[in-house]
Amino acid sequence: MSSHRLSLAAIRVFEAAARLGSFRAAADELGLTPTAVSHRIRNLEAGLGLPLFRRSHRKVDLTAAGADLFEAARTAVAVIDAAADRLVSAERGVTLATTPAFAALWLAPRLSAFQAAFPDVALRVESAHAPVDLERTRGVDLAVRYRPRSATDGRLLARESFAAFAAPALARPTAGGAAVGAALLACRWHTPALPELPLAVFETALGARVRERVIFDDEHHAALAAVSGKGIAVLSDVLAGHLVTASLLQEVDLRPRADGHCYRLLEAPHARTRREVTRVTEWLLDETAGFRAPQPGA
Repeated sequence: MSSHRLSLAAIRVFEAAARLGSFRAAADELGLTPTAVSHRIRNLEAGLGLPLFRRSHRKVDLTAAGADLFEAARTAVAVIDAAADRLVSAERGVTLATTPAFAALWLAPRLSAFQAAFPDVALRVESAHAPVDLERTRGVDLAVRYRPRSATDGRLLARESFAAFAAPALARPTAGGAAVGAALLACRWHTPALPELPLAVFETALGARVRERVIFDDEHHAALAAVSGKGIAVLSDVLAGHLVTASLLQEVDLRPRADGHCYRLLEAPHARTRREVTRVTEWLLDETAGFRAPQPGA
């Protein structure tokens, strides 16, 4: 038997009729007429040279040959439907690559609001310190990258400044004066080209309130340590904003503040014409608009 006799359309009609036990029910599910379903089943049986159904007035039952074919047809239809679902999901989804700190402290608290605003767009987040090559990597559509203030690539999302933050109980002076002996929490950069934070400036301003430095590999680790009362953290105001709004952190002093760097949004060449990518881009720009205004010293 030549392979053209088992067309995908015929197999799908057969699978529906066998699963539902009715040509009429299969017709309703597939949007066909019962006559069309019956015709395709007869053509399939003629091509195979075997009866697949025993027909009665109210229902149809599978023959032994039909039962064998149904097992294969059910698997084939499920595999094809799953592949189609993945393709549609990939086309509608948007993959955003960013740093672990930006993903954990800025993006994660806002994902539920994004999904509520755009329920038909699946936003996938990949976090890593190493930048993704958007020219060659097909699986990533957008990247939020941490850059020096002088950077001009992509689109500016946010300029940051650094300040001292602590849990409210530690940030508030006690009745006998400011709390003393806390650790100063900070992180190290994974990009060597970025200038180090001026931690000495914060230590001088905080004076006896800090006794030692504790350096973390990631900024969100320092932030979580501060939330749990482990010390006073020097954090980006961009990343600390949600924790302050949630009353988990409080700025210790209005000064000192130190100019930080910036976050820039880059788009992969293959993604520039996709509507879903445009919607994510516009959402990111709207959400970070308050951090793009010129700042003193910028």
